[in-house]
Amino acid sequence: MTEWKDDLRRFFEERSSGGTAGDAEADAGARDEVRKFYASRVKPAFKELRKELGRYGREVAIDVGDDHASLDVRFRGRLELNYRIVVRGMRPHPESFYQVPSGGGLRSEGAFKTGARPAEIADLSKDDIVKNFLREYRSCLAAVKP
Repeated sequence: MTEWKDDLRRFFEERSSGGTAGDAEADAGARDEVRKFYASRVKPAFKELRKELGRYGREVAIDVGDDHASLDVRFRGRLELNYRIVVRGMRPHPESFYQVPSGGGLRSEGAFKTGARPAEIADLSKDDIVKNFLREYRSCLAAVKP
């Protein structure tokens, strides 16, 4: 009966000491995988999008680091879309924000894949990221259509 109490005690001891050495190694490995994901798939996707959107008069700013990525699309000085990719654990999520003509804004969080098992960073290609961005961009432009 007291086994669960011992388990709970160990949990809090590990938590207060920063976890186990194995946890630290796993965390470092996960951080490295996330960094590689942003550098090898997200950044190239965002660069291609910036180039193509520029052909249509859009100003595009990208910011990609080891643990974050965002792409802002502006047209005639107005923000059309702020698109971010956030990774929680090993699961990436797209987040979007766009302004509406009244001056307010709408924010949403989406998913890269649907189904029983959510996408993980290993599941996504550069093309998956581009396709998701385009779906969000079309949706936001349709919502703010003059």
